[in-house]
Amino acid sequence: MTKFHLWRWLPLSTALLSLICLLLPPQFAAGQSNKYVISGVVTDLKKEPLPGVLVKVQNNNFATSTNIDGRFSLPATLNSATYTLEFSLLGYKTQRKAVTLGSDLSVTVSGELSEDVRGLDEVIVTGTSAGTTRKQLGSYVSSVSADQLNKGVATNALAALQGKTAGAQITQNSGDPAGGMSVRLRGISSVNSSSEPLYIVDGVIVNNSTTRVTNTTANYDRNDFVGNIGQNRMVDINPADIDRIEVLNGAAAAAIYGSRANAGVVQIFTKRGSAGAPVVSFSTSLTISELRKKIDVSHAPTKFGGSPDVQTQDILTPALINTTPVTRYDYQNDIFQTATGTDNNISVSGGKEETKYYTSLSYFSNEGIVQNTDFKRFNFRANLDQKLTKWASLTAGLNYINSSASEKPDGNSFFSPMNSVTIIGNFHDIYTRDVSGNLKAVGERGRVNPLSVIDDIEQRQETNRVLGNLGIKVFPIKNLTLDYTAGIDNYSQNGTTFIPAYPYNVSDAFFGGGPTLDPTRNGYSGKASNNVLQFNNEINGTYTVDINSDWGSTTQLGYSYQYEKGTYSLLQGRGLVPLIETVNGASTPIAGIDTRTELWISGAFLQQNFKYKDHLFVTGAIRVDGSSVFGQDERNQVYLKGNLSYVLSSTQYWEKLGASDWWDLFKLRIAYGESGNLTGIGAYDRFNGYNAQPYLGKSSLYSSIQLTNPQIKPERQQELEIGTDLSFLKNRIGVTFNWYKKRVNDLLFPTIIAPTTGYTSLQDNFGSLENKGFEVVLNVVPVRTNDFSWNASFIFNRNRNKAYDLSQPLLLLSTNAGAPVAIIEGQPVGVFYGTYFATDGSGNWILNPSGIPLTERGIQNGPLDVTVQRDANGLPLATGTTLRKIIGDPNPDYTASFVNDFSFKKLTLRIQLDAVQGVDVFNADWRTRQGVGNGLVAEQEHNGQLPRGYISGVYNIEEWRIDDGSFIKLREISLGYSFGKVKFFKDLSLNVSGRNLISWDDYKGYDPEVNAAGQSTVLRGIDFGSVPIPRTFSIGLQAKF
Repeated sequence: MTKFHLWRWLPLSTALLSLICLLLPPQFAAGQSNKYVISGVVTDLKKEPLPGVLVKVQNNNFATSTNIDGRFSLPATLNSATYTLEFSLLGYKTQRKAVTLGSDLSVTVSGELSEDVRGLDEVIVTGTSAGTTRKQLGSYVSSVSADQLNKGVATNALAALQGKTAGAQITQNSGDPAGGMSVRLRGISSVNSSSEPLYIVDGVIVNNSTTRVTNTTANYDRNDFVGNIGQNRMVDINPADIDRIEVLNGAAAAAIYGSRANAGVVQIFTKRGSAGAPVVSFSTSLTISELRKKIDVSHAPTKFGGSPDVQTQDILTPALINTTPVTRYDYQNDIFQTATGTDNNISVSGGKEETKYYTSLSYFSNEGIVQNTDFKRFNFRANLDQKLTKWASLTAGLNYINSSASEKPDGNSFFSPMNSVTIIGNFHDIYTRDVSGNLKAVGERGRVNPLSVIDDIEQRQETNRVLGNLGIKVFPIKNLTLDYTAGIDNYSQNGTTFIPAYPYNVSDAFFGGGPTLDPTRNGYSGKASNNVLQFNNEINGTYTVDINSDWGSTTQLGYSYQYEKGTYSLLQGRGLVPLIETVNGASTPIAGIDTRTELWISGAFLQQNFKYKDHLFVTGAIRVDGSSVFGQDERNQVYLKGNLSYVLSSTQYWEKLGASDWWDLFKLRIAYGESGNLTGIGAYDRFNGYNAQPYLGKSSLYSSIQLTNPQIKPERQQELEIGTDLSFLKNRIGVTFNWYKKRVNDLLFPTIIAPTTGYTSLQDNFGSLENKGFEVVLNVVPVRTNDFSWNASFIFNRNRNKAYDLSQPLLLLSTNAGAPVAIIEGQPVGVFYGTYFATDGSGNWILNPSGIPLTERGIQNGPLDVTVQRDANGLPLATGTTLRKIIGDPNPDYTASFVNDFSFKKLTLRIQLDAVQGVDVFNADWRTRQGVGNGLVAEQEHNGQLPRGYISGVYNIEEWRIDDGSFIKLREISLGYSFGKVKFFKDLSLNVSGRNLISWDDYKGYDPEVNAAGQSTVLRGIDFGSVPIPRTFSIGLQAKF
């Protein structure tokens, strides 16, 4: 098979080609050129000025944007002739006007734009040098403007996107001040690797991974004992800098991006300058966050057993029937706080026709609702648009981010203060101190006092990041555009963890405890760093020509090269003396980590588009990609794409129909696309790894327990999408419907093999994954007058996924936090597969004579095939096997959102409701809370409302931990008032808003919108020690000078 060595030299050749093109003389038609100035003003139908309107001369490299007053001035060196001037703005219909250039060198042309509910003329960027209008697309691509993103309180770009795009399930995993987000576009696209989409900011492929640098490894007694804290790196992007976000849901739309687009693409475009006087924009806001819901705790006046320090888990020992009076506490009051935050932004934009700029500074500070936690971010951005010649232009951007966070352990963690709310009985006075004034351990099991964690454990991380992009666009000859783009993402993430040497014993199983305090184990210090460098460069060529008056052609050719390098290191030790916090002060070193990865991906594509009379569009494309991740025989992969768009309402036939008076748009589309997952495994995962291990005092190597096929190939996704776009009554009603089916073949994940091979599992291509569903978007304008308008938007998404052709009928992937997560042939991925209650023919629980529910028993014939066995009394047969089945599914039946925008003169109101229905959560928190005597079920047993031994009887039935995760949330409310021009302000506005205000649900925990496993693809809907998402209020001021 041909190697890709030659392709690796193409970045240099493409850069040289661009430079050569800059030096080439342009080809122009014969005739005398004059320097004209085309000026005017652009307004909406209410005669209000529209800033940011793109004004350009069609088929020429002359363009500008309107200023804050809607005015523009466009210098252009052109021959005397008639040209078409085009006015375009997101959310408005594109207007085209003929302008005749003659002897008068100053020409005035004004534009008036009407709102475009369907956005057919909106230009969408789909991985090529030249964007395409929405009417030409055969697949669905959503676009969300800055106005829609920034009306709420969200200070994370992905959080702001929640409920605003079809086909996306966007979940906030926790309520940490820099809480990570998970994004799934049309379901999951892999099992072994991430199902997060590809993120692109101004042409830069950016890293959005979650790498924890404030924790240790499993080598330190307990896995992840310091906690599951992790930030998505998209938290670095300042939402105030965003102009719009485009979301490409699947392979049918994203195929042109090739091997990294199997999970879709999220493209972020930041703000840019426009010609005119400098415009200074300033915004500031104050936020207040609070715990939205407190958990009800037991107030039973007694506990079973002796004194509080004799038997902590009293309720799980049914033999203990004596009771002891106790005082109950609510520890939530001790770890949560009302938090404040500020977000301050200032930007300056402007320039001339040749040079336009946008620059901004921002400072964001946000306290967490868990005490002594916070997140701070400083952001600097500069964007430049430079016209080099009348046939070449340059764009450049630079974004520097510095962020820092003070954190506390969370998740399935011994030291988590969140777990302290759950893991200890609430009859301990955690404020009790010893004779020296030190806080004491909690209970005879030696739990860490949660106040000690709040006050003494320090977890800090700091990130320095640079995003840079450079683009050169050349028009060497008529109809040909060459576009070169280079992007870099480079960040360094550093973290430290310090646990002091406690003056009290802690459980020997976890930390420095035992009968005598062990100074060699007491106290911990860790220092970690994570460094990532990503570089991508692309060269694209676009040739557009009108074949005749009916037919047009656009041919696009491109090449890309991407490089990624990462390093991670960790130093750690334990055994600290007082006042010492550093790793080199530890008396007992712990094995650290030093890993390095490096990979590259390169590819080329050819795309051809034909259009007929501006209503029929056909596109076909082919892309070839290769990656260093895979072996040479499977390295090169070919991906195909094809789509068709037919705008029936633009035809003469439609004009003849009577329906055209009230039926404005009728568009049909179909698309097919393929994409891959060339980063589906690690950079070296195709090789069998070896680890260093001392043996008899000498260095040695031992093989990993997983065998890898060196010729494994990338996962491949194929998607078919069929859809339609409709609008009625002068665009007052708009409907979009998408149906899709995507299949992922050659799934990569380990399967169990015979131990006699010397390994326990084999990493290879096994199985397939199917997602099938539909999306509906409804936009309605119920009322529109000069003073009042009401716009409503409704989005509905339904997705079903199933796994097929597995190497074995059942794969148990994880039991993290006790959640039995599995993949089963023909079933949704990531279901909870565990033990369940014995029931009678009517579905009622079967109880033993004491009134305690029983576990179902019998014969397990297969994963979903059981034979239930009963004894003579109708109870589960005691000698039978404990049976298992699918007890819950974290994949929702559907998601939906409903957004209402009201405007009355200068007053605006926005209300957003989000819904997730038919989803299960494995609520490990709730079960553990009952087991230590905190919960309301435990209170019932303490008070005699339930039989003694009830909690003990049901505690290990895994079905008992399944909770209803369905909810409807009042996600956002925003009320704003625009004062307009006030004295020296060009614009002044004030707004108050709230986020995550109300949740209508039956969930027994804090919030059903939770995932303790973070961005994990298959571990979804697990609640154990996660910080709940807070309710947030904000008041903000925006001004332009």
